[in-house]
Amino acid sequence: MTAQLTFFRQLYSVFASRIPLAIAWLLCFLASIGCPSDAYADEAAEYTLKGAFLYNFALFTAWPEHTAENFNLCIYGQDPFNRDLDLLMKKKSINERKVLIHRIGTLDQLDQCQLVFISRAAIGHLTKVIGALQDKPVLTVTDSPGASQHGAVLNMNVNDDKVTFEANLIAARKAGLNLSSQLLRLATEVRQ
Repeated sequence: MTAQLTFFRQLYSVFASRIPLAIAWLLCFLASIGCPSDAYADEAAEYTLKGAFLYNFALFTAWPEHTAENFNLCIYGQDPFNRDLDLLMKKKSINERKVLIHRIGTLDQLDQCQLVFISRAAIGHLTKVIGALQDKPVLTVTDSPGASQHGAVLNMNVNDDKVTFEANLIAARKAGLNLSSQLLRLATEVRQ
């Protein structure tokens, strides 16, 4: 229960001025769905919140001209979100494009993505993923220590039961992406 209260407080403080109240309540509802153990509940709440961060990262990022009909959010490696991310993104849009979630297992599929979340299970492939996406307008997001120093644009961390993130502007510029100043103000570290 403590993890859920922490989640609710953090969700409200981070996104209260940036997302409609209905979305915040939806996220709270998703986080409150029954979980069989405290460890599972903590991890489920963590990844529900991280899913909300992914959505907001996309909202506060500008891509170069796009021709794709949909916004493709891809998960490379084992999916820690399960189907919660699908529920969260079900009726969402980014830049007036419907959000589609893809679970990707090979590097050659990554060029269809606008945002790639590289899971902890696949972090050993980070250099290969960054190389495969070189000079492509793809927002790379991780949740592994030190990943932003190795080329990920955004890296989420958990500190004192709060999700924080670092931004790598060098990697963002190489990808042709513009991270909003509103987003950068919330980052704990910005690599320039």
